[in-house]
Amino acid sequence: MSSSRQIRVFPSPAELALSLAQLLVNESQGLDSFSLGLSGGSLVQLLSRELPKTSGLNTKGWKIGFCDERLVPFTDPESTYGEYQRHLIPLGLLSESQFVTINPSLSVDEAADDYTNKLKKLLPGNELPVFDVLILGVGPDGHTASLFPGHPLLEVTDQIVAPIRDSPKPPPERVTLTLPVLNAAKTVVFVATGESKAAILKRILQEEESDPLPSARVSPVRGKLLWFLDEFAARELTCPVEKHSVL
Repeated sequence: MSSSRQIRVFPSPAELALSLAQLLVNESQGLDSFSLGLSGGSLVQLLSRELPKTSGLNTKGWKIGFCDERLVPFTDPESTYGEYQRHLIPLGLLSESQFVTINPSLSVDEAADDYTNKLKKLLPGNELPVFDVLILGVGPDGHTASLFPGHPLLEVTDQIVAPIRDSPKPPPERVTLTLPVLNAAKTVVFVATGESKAAILKRILQEEESDPLPSARVSPVRGKLLWFLDEFAARELTCPVEKHSVL
């Protein structure tokens, strides 16, 4: 467990999203270059809705990568970058050139190697790329990025980006950041909303397991670990949390 773990509970996804957007403003303030790793799913809508309303936002120096990506064309609704391209980029806050994307025309192994090289150029000077902020989701099985329970990729330590051909959740072919990269970040934020996440969050955040779920294995070595939950997702937790009232 990370000694700097904080669990923040919000009355609704809207308040959570507002606070998340403000966190990005705070973390990027005063930096000439700010590196952000994004996940897909509901996060696309949360950020697209709240970022344009956030005061003090300056995205000029932002560079954005992805915690994982599906090996599908950007036009496919399953493409994480494609979803940001459709929903966030048209708002005028970020340009396509600020995103570091996979090449979906390559094989999954080649796509992982290609994305590794892109991240090394984006974040040079360290053995592992160090993101300023990574935003992760949590699956109902406890997976995060494309790191699934019981999968051999959980043990990978010698790759930055790993290919996966047998994802239990379709589409089967993906690339994902590995645990060492997730744990090298300066700040990791998990976002989870809804009652369907309550039971798995109790396991991740309160139970010591001999074979921890993927999300429970994320504990930044030198960074902060934040959990942003709505009240429904947090309803089974009995550990200390920070309750945030309506803003």
